[in-house]
Amino acid sequence: MFSKKNILTSLLFLFFTLIIYFLITKQVIYPTILPMTVKGVVNLFSDWSVTINANICLEKGYDVYLDNPCDPWNRKHIYGHILLYLPYIKDFQNFYFIYLPLTLNLAFLYSIIRFFNFEDKIEYFCLFFIALSTPVILVIERANMDIAIFLLIILIAKNKNNVVNHITLVLTTILKFYPISMAVIFLFKNNFKTMLINTLIFLITVFLILFLQWESLIKIFNNSSQYSDSKIFMGIYTFSFIGAFNFFNNFEIIINNKNYNFIKYLYLSLVLFLPIIVTYYKNFRVVFYNNSISNLFLKNDFNNRVYILSSIVILFCYFSFTSFIYREIFLIGLIPWLIQNRKLIENKFINIYFYVLTFKFLISTLCTFFVVNKIFPSLNPVIIFSKHCLDFYLISLIFLVFLSAVTSVYKKYFIKNI
Repeated sequence: MFSKKNILTSLLFLFFTLIIYFLITKQVIYPTILPMTVKGVVNLFSDWSVTINANICLEKGYDVYLDNPCDPWNRKHIYGHILLYLPYIKDFQNFYFIYLPLTLNLAFLYSIIRFFNFEDKIEYFCLFFIALSTPVILVIERANMDIAIFLLIILIAKNKNNVVNHITLVLTTILKFYPISMAVIFLFKNNFKTMLINTLIFLITVFLILFLQWESLIKIFNNSSQYSDSKIFMGIYTFSFIGAFNFFNNFEIIINNKNYNFIKYLYLSLVLFLPIIVTYYKNFRVVFYNNSISNLFLKNDFNNRVYILSSIVILFCYFSFTSFIYREIFLIGLIPWLIQNRKLIENKFINIYFYVLTFKFLISTLCTFFVVNKIFPSLNPVIIFSKHCLDFYLISLIFLVFLSAVTSVYKKYFIKNI
């Protein structure tokens, strides 16, 4: 028998599915979402199709890490070798090119909606901003592989079987390298020795596989330049510290042939550094003595697990890679825990954190719309700069909470075992 929440979730899922279908088919999302076109025709699921095309070219004898002419844009393969073993592609092309990415997209959208409790009206507004945000629409339109990683995070968070999680984590890591950070899931074990053994087994297994595929790994890192060299990675479509830093360095304020770069340093201080300093000053002690945060690793439930997995992936990707904004979808994994804890009396910080996260999706979408559509072209650098500042501010909150949670684990399990 369906519960009230299940019925509501299903109705909202249908509602947002129809809206997104309309936005894409009527091409309302373009050019805010940069289209991938072939002879003037928009190509849907383009990030997904590159992998399928790589499999086709591999059967023809091409080294797809060096050349992939089966892809309309000749994009080289940048994922793990495991994705080059997809069977029967020629016999089931509709399944691989259409139905499989469509299924993943629908599962992704449904998962987002399931994260909300809908106990007050504000959650409906928050869901609206998130489900129709630029990162979500982009990742669905492209059917990017990060959707599969997002769904695997949910699977790992729900499942507590050690063997299944080991297998899932290993497969996910050799698919795209950054999920190696999700080995943090083993910190949920209530025993220091078990934590250590599980982590070592996972790392040894992964590095052994990567060592056996070393030649392919080198090619993957060489191919990353086909994306990271693009100027767009210093602009509105960037979600990374490297991208933000590069943009800041290249952003110059010249008026009447005079350098006014001191203005950008002043703006950075007022918009980013001052808010971080004030937030840390007022909340640092509160965060480190907050029961909800200290129990993030110690209470082994779904909301805590999906929060930790999502936050470590976000931090790892933000500081390690030059990433497209579709990596922002991992921020959605923070939602269940934030909703669960934001209304508790002692959790004013978490409530603020929740609104900053939601506000970030709204602002990112508006900033992308203004910049790509050239609504205020003269202000584009300021808009992009502001978006990067908001990104970093949110990352600072995620880092603070994660640091507090790890500190609690260290105090409980590691100190007494030293």
